Amino acid sequence: MWFNVGSSWETSLSTLFLLFTLVLNVAAQTLGVTLDKSARDDAERFVYSAKLTFEEDTGTLFNGVQLYALARLAFDQMAAQFNADGLRVHTQPVMMAAMALGKNVYISSNIKGGPFLYTYADARLKPQVLIALERCQTSLQDVATEGTTVGPQHRTKASCAEIAALHQYYLDDAVDEAARVNPPPTRVVAFGRGGGTGPLGPQNPCGGGGVVVDGAMTWGCKQFMADEKITVPPKPNKKVVLDLPNPFPKFTTTQISIMCPGHKKTTP
Repeated sequence: MWFNVGSSWETSLSTLFLLFTLVLNVAAQTLGVTLDKSARDDAERFVYSAKLTFEEDTGTLFNGVQLYALARLAFDQMAAQFNADGLRVHTQPVMMAAMALGKNVYISSNIKGGPFLYTYADARLKPQVLIALERCQTSLQDVATEGTTVGPQHRTKASCAEIAALHQYYLDDAVDEAARVNPPPTRVVAFGRGGGTGPLGPQNPCGGGGVVVDGAMTWGCKQFMADEKITVPPKPNKKVVLDLPNPFPKFTTTQISIMCPGHKKTTP
């Protein structure tokens, strides 16, 4: 009897040790998610991001659920870093996206501080992602039913985390021109609070389509990602455990600022 109890305790302790080890393995993955200080200083916009580069193709390293788990880890680390940065509460992002293609994962929060990408007045300075957004709007208008007007801009003014991640890919100097024009197979997921105040968890891309505001049909990341041929893995249900690969694959981390030439804060 005593032997059985001891064995039971040993089994329990072994299980607890294994779980503790798994937690440590996950916690040890510091992704390098930090505040984009150039965006804060030059445009008064707040976004947290990181670019992860792995030794193998991300298509083999992360399945869809694991990509959502990576976005969740990025969200947790963003929240911790935001608290450490001591910024005003209203500037805290509510969403983190993880966009995987080739050997890279671009991680980004949504952009806080007001419209950003649509503020490029000079057409010569338009970032590539803005050109893609305009192309998407034109495509939606072309297939809209007669008499339907499609909104000129993305429903959140292109401040979503998924768009910020794609923008960083287009600005990445390590990406050659051919890959910008024809990116490899790409997946993107998001984790955070839907609508800014909803329950924390995996999120579908924002939509529109059937919603009309000020006489125009709205559109969002759902339509934009489809137009860009970017795959959005199915959102896991609540019963699915968001586990990361174990062991976690080796990677290096850096940051790609959302700032690009000609978009600086002017001083009087």
